[in-house]
Amino acid sequence: MKEKFLTCGTFAKICGIEKHVLFHYDEIDLFKPIYVNEKGYRYYSYHQYDTFKVIMALKKLGMSLKDIKTYLDKRNPQLFLELLNQQEHKLIEYIHELQQIHEMIKNFKILTNNALNANYNEIKIEYLDETKLLLSANSQNSPSKDFSNFMNDYTSFIENNHIVTGEFVGVMIEIDNIYNNQIYNYSYLFTNSNKHTKYTFIKKAGHYLCGYHRGSYDKLRDSYLRMLDYAKEHNIKLGKFAYEEYILFDVCEASKDNYLTRITMEIEK
Repeated sequence: MKEKFLTCGTFAKICGIEKHVLFHYDEIDLFKPIYVNEKGYRYYSYHQYDTFKVIMALKKLGMSLKDIKTYLDKRNPQLFLELLNQQEHKLIEYIHELQQIHEMIKNFKILTNNALNANYNEIKIEYLDETKLLLSANSQNSPSKDFSNFMNDYTSFIENNHIVTGEFVGVMIEIDNIYNNQIYNYSYLFTNSNKHTKYTFIKKAGHYLCGYHRGSYDKLRDSYLRMLDYAKEHNIKLGKFAYEEYILFDVCEASKDNYLTRITMEIEK
């Protein structure tokens, strides 16, 4: 007996579960022992190991115990293949979701590390490499420029372009609007993208006036005015667009006073 069969405790240990799981599965006729002796002790065969691991895998993929039992009661090779194909499709989708979560984590790490190493008070000219941006539709001068309208544009842009949470999404605004105190009259939402579509915009390599805004978004105007004053003082002729990149925000900072936005402004050659 002991050479051929495994006790309930031994089988549970091999499968990495508690014994009560086997008791429960026996009670609901999902997975039964190969043998029960006269004292009521359950014994399992090593041949049952693969079956049990499949049950655990299906359960982990979200299949209910009821549906697993239905399959086991009717199982045959054809039904098994159909089940495998179905679950493989689910697994591929799940792996894709996990990859997106991993990308989100990596993106947030980069943004947060950049923020922690930034000199918040410095305004300077930097040379930036060429960058491909994916743009939203032009929203400048739309009838409603309130926050709910912005959020509608923002969420639509993310969903339509399958942007992973944590991928940075910024705002482009014409510098003339900043001069005219219309800093919320943005033109485009954008994200970095190597794809080339009709919505691709090339942010050209060159020198940009760069600075940071620390604080809530409703005080962005103060930081823009500082940068405009800096440009005037240093005889810098600004170009067409400014770019807002949100680096520290709600997901990692509880206080709006500590939000961090990077601002880059085009400089005319």
